[in-house]
Amino acid sequence: MACAMPSVQYLAGFHCPAGGLAAHGAQLIPWKGNVYVSIGKSVYEYSMEKKCMLAVYEFATEIWCIELDTKTQQLYILCGQSGIYLLQWDEKGRLLKEPMSATSTGGVNIFFIGVEFCCLLDPSICYFTVCHEVLVAVSMNQNKWEIRLFNIRSSDHKGNYPSAIREMEISVKPTPGCRDICKGNSLPPVLLCVSLWKKEELAVDFHEFTIEPSLFTFLFGIDLAMVNSPVVICGFPDGQVVFFPLKTVPSPKSDFTDNQTKSSTRLPLLYNLEQPVVFLGATKAQISDGENNPWTNSSNKLFCDCILLLGQGGLMVTITAGNKAEGGTYEFREYHLKAPVKSAFCSGPNLYYSTCSDIQCVVIPQPGADLQNRILSYSSYNIPMIRAMSPISCCSEGDKEFLALSDKGKLMLFILKQSEDTAQRARLSCSQAGQRIKELLSQIASVSERASPLKSLIEQRNHSLLNLNKVVAISQAVLTSRGANMPVRCKVKPLWTRRLQQDCLVASCILENKTDFILESGWNLCIHLSTEGSGTSYSFSVMNLQPEENMEFIFPLVTEESEHLEFPIKITFALVYSLQELDKSSFQDPQSSLFSHTQSSICLPLQEHIIDILQCLRLKPHTGQPFPTTFHCMSPLDPVEAFLRSSGGAECKPGQPSAISKAICNAESNYAVTLVASVRVASVILHRALKKEDSDTSLCSLLFHWLLSAELPLSQNPVEVHGMTPNGREFRLRVGEVSAYDLSPANPIPATEVQIISPHLDALACLHLAVIRRLQILAEKCNQDGCISPEINLDSIQKQVIAREHSSGSKLCFGFICSKLLQV
Repeated sequence: MACAMPSVQYLAGFHCPAGGLAAHGAQLIPWKGNVYVSIGKSVYEYSMEKKCMLAVYEFATEIWCIELDTKTQQLYILCGQSGIYLLQWDEKGRLLKEPMSATSTGGVNIFFIGVEFCCLLDPSICYFTVCHEVLVAVSMNQNKWEIRLFNIRSSDHKGNYPSAIREMEISVKPTPGCRDICKGNSLPPVLLCVSLWKKEELAVDFHEFTIEPSLFTFLFGIDLAMVNSPVVICGFPDGQVVFFPLKTVPSPKSDFTDNQTKSSTRLPLLYNLEQPVVFLGATKAQISDGENNPWTNSSNKLFCDCILLLGQGGLMVTITAGNKAEGGTYEFREYHLKAPVKSAFCSGPNLYYSTCSDIQCVVIPQPGADLQNRILSYSSYNIPMIRAMSPISCCSEGDKEFLALSDKGKLMLFILKQSEDTAQRARLSCSQAGQRIKELLSQIASVSERASPLKSLIEQRNHSLLNLNKVVAISQAVLTSRGANMPVRCKVKPLWTRRLQQDCLVASCILENKTDFILESGWNLCIHLSTEGSGTSYSFSVMNLQPEENMEFIFPLVTEESEHLEFPIKITFALVYSLQELDKSSFQDPQSSLFSHTQSSICLPLQEHIIDILQCLRLKPHTGQPFPTTFHCMSPLDPVEAFLRSSGGAECKPGQPSAISKAICNAESNYAVTLVASVRVASVILHRALKKEDSDTSLCSLLFHWLLSAELPLSQNPVEVHGMTPNGREFRLRVGEVSAYDLSPANPIPATEVQIISPHLDALACLHLAVIRRLQILAEKCNQDGCISPEINLDSIQKQVIAREHSSGSKLCFGFICSKLLQV
């Protein structure tokens, strides 16, 4: 269950070595307004009163453990693979020994500590503690834990300690859950010193623990109680918990700091947690009715009635005195906490411990309490990533202060404001616990009902964002490429088909997807058809077009504003993605739409195609018969002269071209004479553009196939074709080689002539214009390739035009007719 959020004060930030504190470890020791923090190879001294750093002590190797002798205020530091160093200060806070070097940065003194500060040189030591003027060092040698005791008062003039006054050992017995930890030596042992509580003695050190006489006697024996020997409890990474006295029983009158004979003694086993031991503690778990919490005042006579053993896997063992009325004994009880446990401390009946994700608090069951559930309920403070903790003091009843060091090297002060009924909530009865479980299940169901639509909405939004990412990728690929390299392109071909017993002309569009993405629902192919003065559009949905695949779309070529086909037809293609369709799948509320209605799509322009009348002709076999006429005609007429005769002799007066305009626009009937129009192109241009080196095909056949590539089979090499236009007008195309004598001042120009023959003026004009535009494209391409055109006499051409204008009766009339023919 969650408790009220604690008050947090950020104090300082320390340099964190590579890998963080999870790989290097850290330790906190608060004392009289100062805090000693060990991180990596440095020990920091921080003043909580001044809120600043006082000093930094740098060592040559990584620091594994620090201990403070509160009586002498001496700081012991264990450096890995080196030994134990001792820092001592005078009354003014100056080091008694000169450091190897010293600097100052930002007003903070930095001291580099050398080997002259080493008091016990032994690279095998992995942990130690200092209590009652005895230094207890633990090391591991050949699958055995070795414990050695050194007398602090017996150091030589250089501060070095002589040989150990006593040695003890215990074999390493790793269980399956501790074998890897013992091999890697990743966790240090844990040491706790306890002593017998006496009524006439007051505890002068907040960090010292005195045990209730009955529990001390039952647990360690009457002999140790009689000699008043402190006892050191040792917890190892293999799960074993042992103990040994600082005084030896055979010489009760001798003080334990005196030199004794060196001996090797096996240690008695107190318990085996079968998981790494991370915390040993002693506390007062039972508080009588009406008794104030003794931990709120350090001057009270403190004693502990409970010893705690805590494993990394969450196993907590309490050791308490049994019922005195039944003869007295001690009992072990196992409880289970949330794991893994990183650090912990006791404060009265509460145990505070940190996991990877939180700081939690459990109430230690009182001695003699009969609990059926061994899984203790806990209070959560929602404080993650705490590597080390250490209590300071109790502010008031129920409020506690402690220091915490995060994985990132941040030192913080927490004030926990615990509600008065925390202990009551932790000791729920079975019926209360059942009701509480029902309430929690109901809340979980309610949260699940609210979370289900939110989860669905998140999935829909993620899907929409994924689709939008694909759209952006396709858009970038299309917009950054042009021509034949476009990843999405269209190929158009006119087709004749029969619908409702009528022939109609349609266009087939092949959409090619050369991208790495699928063109899914939401993409549309938009096609716009435009002729002179009219236009129409079509839109087709693109459904699941895979990469390297094609999709065909067929649409009519007749626009909405015209019943007849008008050429040339310009076709523009665009790929459009509707963002509104993307929006509908993610947002049910239209007010929450991401896209406005004015800018609701992405438009990607593709190619443009021109379809002229030459692509839409229907050719038929040549029958050798002339066009059917009602009048005999000796020879074909010029189309301008034929038009003037058919217009009923309308005079062309300046400013009055209405009769001619009306006649041209309505020229749909057959003429009594055959109309002929011709276009000549220099043979050198055709040879450069169409002729292949290894081909024997004539220029006339090559030109025919180039003009009518869609309708004329490659196996045929005709010089004349017959056919009908899409509007049903008959025509003939004839190609022949000629020589132009009146255009060049030097020699005749070899040319190829295309003759267009038809009795219909509108068909003649459209075919003539289409051929001219095709040949124009061919000539421009040759000019770009560097082809040299023949030299032409422009004066001769001008004279021919003037003579033609006079033969037609009027310059104005001829110019007006030519403009109308070009428009058709």
